[in-house]
Amino acid sequence: MMISDLKNKKIAILGFGKEGKSTLQFLLRQWISDMSVLDKQEIKPESLPEDFTGNIISWENYLKNIWDFDVIFKTPGISPFHSELIEHRAKFTSQTELFFSHYRGKVIGITGTKWKSTCSTLLYTCLKHAWYDVQLVWNIGSPVLDEIDIFWADHDYVIYELSSYMLQDFTPKLEVGFLNNIYPCHLDWHYDSFAIYKQAKINILTNAEAKIIHWDFAGISEIADMKEGKVFFDSKGKYRYDENGYIIDWEYIYAGEQKLLWDHNKANITWVIAILDTLIWDRVQIAEILLEILPNFVGLPHRLEDIWVYEWIRFINDAIATTPESTIAAIHTFDTTIQTLFLGWEDSWFDFKKLREVILSSEIQNIIAFPDTSEKIFPEIELRDYEKAFEIEIEGKEIQFIKTRSMKQWVDFSFRTTFPWRVALLSCAAPSFSLWKNYVQKAEEFKKEVQRY
Repeated sequence: MMISDLKNKKIAILGFGKEGKSTLQFLLRQWISDMSVLDKQEIKPESLPEDFTGNIISWENYLKNIWDFDVIFKTPGISPFHSELIEHRAKFTSQTELFFSHYRGKVIGITGTKWKSTCSTLLYTCLKHAWYDVQLVWNIGSPVLDEIDIFWADHDYVIYELSSYMLQDFTPKLEVGFLNNIYPCHLDWHYDSFAIYKQAKINILTNAEAKIIHWDFAGISEIADMKEGKVFFDSKGKYRYDENGYIIDWEYIYAGEQKLLWDHNKANITWVIAILDTLIWDRVQIAEILLEILPNFVGLPHRLEDIWVYEWIRFINDAIATTPESTIAAIHTFDTTIQTLFLGWEDSWFDFKKLREVILSSEIQNIIAFPDTSEKIFPEIELRDYEKAFEIEIEGKEIQFIKTRSMKQWVDFSFRTTFPWRVALLSCAAPSFSLWKNYVQKAEEFKKEVQRY
């Protein structure tokens, strides 16, 4: 949708969080005036720009007049499958769509259930090192219209991390579309359907000049039917163009001390190499870039972040792990050193069978269980009281639990039960919106409680 299409239209800003506020400010600068702001929470007049003259509709009636609007800028967090919204999907648009309608430069789109932020950041760092003018836009962070002047900016590449929320019903035009993995996630948002979630992810490839895809998806009919620009790779130390293999010499790439270790990060590096090989076409230069970058690349905040050793216990913050697969990777990373695991939170319809198997076969002895998902992983604890530690045998393994909603309670329990030189790991395998605004707020409270103890 173009700015010119918004003239003389009645516009709703649906959701007045960070992106909603940014959208309103942007549209006001384009002399768009017939706008209303809708949000389930209270909207205070002082939070609105002085030149805003539209309506404020909040609380329980915020969707009452949704029929009145011609165009609805929907924040990504609101599902289009909401019972009162599903009939209005044709009216929905977003900052992301507005960006792609106007920006004429080259965009690399990154998506996947896991590790898209690490891949985006590593790719950005490598291209900057190669003297490209690159802009990175995360799907969690500043909205794209705050980051990029869509009328005048002219970067060599924009790296745009795109979530399934952004890709639902939208196929962006991309220089490179990248898909690394798909696991069931956010199904409550996607109409309780893994098929709908998967298609949203695949949408990143539809209008991409180069389609870089994990080999596991080669047989999916939607991808198999795509005719041009496909590059397949795998994450076991090599990637390939159709039948041709490009083997990664890990002893060479990992020469010297590295901070980005463990198998799942080798996969991340492999995926980034696949993109670099498409853009740079010089494998010697790519190897030289990685040899320069990897010794100092530490990854993302809140991803396997080593907080410090307190009372001889090593505390690891993996708050960004909001899927079972991410937590499984964290458990494999620290292997036998983990004694205490902080687990659970909001139920997003994950399948926890594999995670349960990994925990029961590990050296983990203590579990801090938060509602709701911890009881889904271990139904054996469902009838146990909160805030009281207890020991239970599950499939022949003795585990000490505490069910709690308190971060302080968890930290106290971990200090009491974790042996010296063992690991206490915050890696919840589920989102945390039921108790915190986001994983960053959860991580900061965790670190504060650990350090205060």
